[in-house]
Amino acid sequence: MKAELEQLIALQNADTSIRKLKSEIEAIPKRRAEIEKEFDQRAFEIRELERVRDEARQERARLETEVSEQRTRAERADRNLMSSKKQDEYTAAIREADAARKHISQLETQILEKMEAFEQAESKLKEREPEMTRLRAEMTERIREFEDQARVQQEHLEANQRERERLLATLPKNMSTLYKRISARIRDGIAVAEARNGSCTACFMALRPQVMAEVRRGDDVITCDNCNRILYYVPKEAREKAPAKAAPNAVAH
Repeated sequence: MKAELEQLIALQNADTSIRKLKSEIEAIPKRRAEIEKEFDQRAFEIRELERVRDEARQERARLETEVSEQRTRAERADRNLMSSKKQDEYTAAIREADAARKHISQLETQILEKMEAFEQAESKLKEREPEMTRLRAEMTERIREFEDQARVQQEHLEANQRERERLLATLPKNMSTLYKRISARIRDGIAVAEARNGSCTACFMALRPQVMAEVRRGDDVITCDNCNRILYYVPKEAREKAPAKAAPNAVAH
């Protein structure tokens, strides 16, 4: 097998790895969101308790502010009552003071209800705190593992890109040009395919006996008559000894 052909196979392997790694890296935001969504689903009941607690606290604060405003209103009505000189002023002041105090009573009842809701939710949350701690720890660990994996993928991508540039730089100009032209034209960029059992493993079309013989010899770079991919041949015994090194994955044309 020609040295150039071995380099072309290595280049194809690098490009295949680069495409796969880029696809995985592009999917990182979605995959992370899925992890966080799973955590939220598992912690739904706890999240709901937190919502009820926080809502009760906020509503209580709002009601207490309104109580303060109504007390100010009642005090103003009392002052008006003391200073009133006419019957209609006196009556209006009494009505306003009574309305303010009635409203305060209603607000204080609502405040007690919100305090009770807050305390119930807080109590349940404390009971489930160990569960929430465990869930958070699990999510943190999964996110850490995911980020470690993403970092390794990025390192592998950069290594493959460096190897690709090295291979392109060492290939003869005509070979690198041929590879780039085929990669750009063919779906998935698979420019190099194995010839096996008399066929191209990329487009699955039968090869002419003469073409297959030339590919077996490996003296020249031969392309498939059907899909125009560069062909290479791996002897059966070599493929059985090193299946992991059987070069690029076959992709249908």
